[in-house]
Amino acid sequence: MIVEMDLYYQIRSRYNDGESIRSIARKLGISRQTVKKYCRGDTHPDERKPYHRDSEVVTQEVIDFARACLEEDKKENLSKQWHTAKRIYDRLVFEKGFRGAESTIRKLVQALRAEMDIPPQADIPLEYDPGDAGQIDWGEATAYIDGQKTKVQFFCGRLCNSCAVFVQAYYSQNMESFLEAQQKMFDFFGGVPSRLIFDNAKVAVKEGFGKHAKATDGYKAFAAHYAFNTEFCNIASGNEKGLVENLVGYARKNFMVPVPRVKSIDELNVKLLASCTDYMNTHKVTTKSVSAIWYRVLRTFCKHLFATIDK
Repeated sequence: MIVEMDLYYQIRSRYNDGESIRSIARKLGISRQTVKKYCRGDTHPDERKPYHRDSEVVTQEVIDFARACLEEDKKENLSKQWHTAKRIYDRLVFEKGFRGAESTIRKLVQALRAEMDIPPQADIPLEYDPGDAGQIDWGEATAYIDGQKTKVQFFCGRLCNSCAVFVQAYYSQNMESFLEAQQKMFDFFGGVPSRLIFDNAKVAVKEGFGKHAKATDGYKAFAAHYAFNTEFCNIASGNEKGLVENLVGYARKNFMVPVPRVKSIDELNVKLLASCTDYMNTHKVTTKSVSAIWYRVLRTFCKHLFATIDK
C-alpha cells in the first residue's frame, strides 16, 4: 500500500498519543501491518527499496571481456588511447555478438573501473551549407608496426555539413605528409570544400596567427590549385574547429583501440579508411554534399567566361 504523507502523519500522531495499532487501523481504514510498519517512525514513506535485477545478458564472458579491455589499457598506459564504455560495447557487439543495451555495458564498465581503481572518465553548434567547409587537424597515437611500438601522427579531416570523416596515419607532420593527406582526403570525399579550417600549422603558416596568419607560398599554391580558401584558427580556440577535434578523440579511442598491430603503415591506413567507411555507413553519413562545390566552381567559371565574351 502507498502511504501518502498526510496518512503517515495521522498514523504517527495517533500512535504517539497512545492509541493502539488495532484502533488506528480500524479508524483509518488500513491494515494493521501498514500501521505497524510506520507507527514508530523507523520507516519513511519516501523510502523505496532499490530495485535490482541481475542482467541476463551480462554473462561471465561479457564481464571477462570488459575487464580484459580495461586491463589492456592499464598495461599500455596511454593517456589518450584507451577503451571507452562505448568502444567496449561496440567490440562486444562485433566480436562477441552481444545483444544487450549500451547502457548495460556503461554500468558494467563503471563498476569495473571502481573495482579496478581506475579513475572515472571525466562546442558551439554551427550550421554549414553543403560543400561550404571542412576542418582538419592532427592527432598522435601508438601502434605496433612490424612488431615495433611506434608513435604515429594521424591526419583527420571532417566535412562540416555532412560530418563525413577521413583519417590517415603518417610518421611525421611534415609538409609532404600534410599535402598528401589533404589530396587523399579530397579523393575520398569526391570533391573539395570551399574552405578548410585548421590550426596555425607551421608547415602551412609563415607568419601571424588566426585571421592575421599568412600561408606559406607552397601551401598557397596548393590551395590555389584545388580552389579552396584557408581559415586559420585563433590560439586556444578549439571551438572554432570542434568537429574535427571531436574526430581526433573519437578516432584515437575507436579506430586505434585496441592498439593496432600491423605489418606496415600502409596496412594501418587501409584499416583506417575501412573504419571511416564503417563509421559513415553506421551513422548514415554521405559525402554527396561536397560535390556542390563543383557546381559553384563551374558556375563561377561560366560567369567569367560569358562576361569576357560580352566584352
